[in-house]
Amino acid sequence: MIKKCFSACLAFVMSLTSFCGCYFLPDEEEVLDAPNVKASEVKYTTITAEKGDLIKQIIYSGKVESLNTTELSYENQGGKIKALYVSAGDKVSKGDLICELDTGDLEYQIKDKKLRIKKAQLQKQILKKNKAFQAEIDNAQVEVDILKNELDQLNEQMKNSFLYAETYGIVSFVTSLSAGDEISAGEVVASIVDAKSLFLAIQPSDENIQKYKIDQKLKIKYKDKYYSGKVYMIPSKAPEKSSQKFESGYVYVKFTGNKIPSNAIGNIADAVLVLDKAENVISIPSRLIKKVNGQNIVYILNENGEREAREVEIGLETATASEIKSGIQEGEKVVVR
Repeated sequence: MIKKCFSACLAFVMSLTSFCGCYFLPDEEEVLDAPNVKASEVKYTTITAEKGDLIKQIIYSGKVESLNTTELSYENQGGKIKALYVSAGDKVSKGDLICELDTGDLEYQIKDKKLRIKKAQLQKQILKKNKAFQAEIDNAQVEVDILKNELDQLNEQMKNSFLYAETYGIVSFVTSLSAGDEISAGEVVASIVDAKSLFLAIQPSDENIQKYKIDQKLKIKYKDKYYSGKVYMIPSKAPEKSSQKFESGYVYVKFTGNKIPSNAIGNIADAVLVLDKAENVISIPSRLIKKVNGQNIVYILNENGEREAREVEIGLETATASEIKSGIQEGEKVVVR
């Protein structure tokens, strides 16, 4: 009985040992290689470093006006308009005909008066030849003088029916009346601005207004063309002999030179003041220059296609671009992003 029990226990222990051996000592498994994953290629957006001119300038806009404006009107008489000879924007010279009034039969009256004078003069000559009394001769002379006075009045009336330009300039305004309409004495028919005194008023910021000086040369840009100009006035007071109202806080820039845009009156132009200029230099957008540990850093794409940090020396700076004096060579690719 004891022998059988021992045999059973031994069989149980061996069975348990066999089970435990399978759990703690597994068979060695095959080790697999790591998966072969290829990193995606990094792509950069770049620009090429090129040489050119870098200009630091400030630009302000203003409306083109004139220092001198002449208003034309019929001062002593009104009347019916016969013809208008100009339109707004026309360039005129001194003596050009602007407007003419309808004078009716005035031309006939002048011719008739001249004939009457001639007749009166002949009658005086006849009296002299016939040795008439001096009183008769004097009376004939009075008749001639009266007729001449009447002719002078008619000629003055004819003269006043014509309106001429008093100066060289540009027509900035013409009455809306037309042929056949009545115009009153003193009513403005046309305005002529002096094309040789064109200017524009600009309003710089408080920071920039200090950069302008009287007689300082600059360029005026109008319709993609550049004209010579200079600073005419920075008021605290208006110039003499000018009816133009000037205001503090503005800079008044005058057109100079022979080429002046005759159609600029009332339109917008730009005053371009060059503060500094660097010629034939490498420049890049200022936003591509990073400040790292106190150094100016630009990233370039090297020959291996990798991004590389470069310390650069900066020269002239504008609002959008900077001169690179050293650190980047012409033709190198600068990383944008």
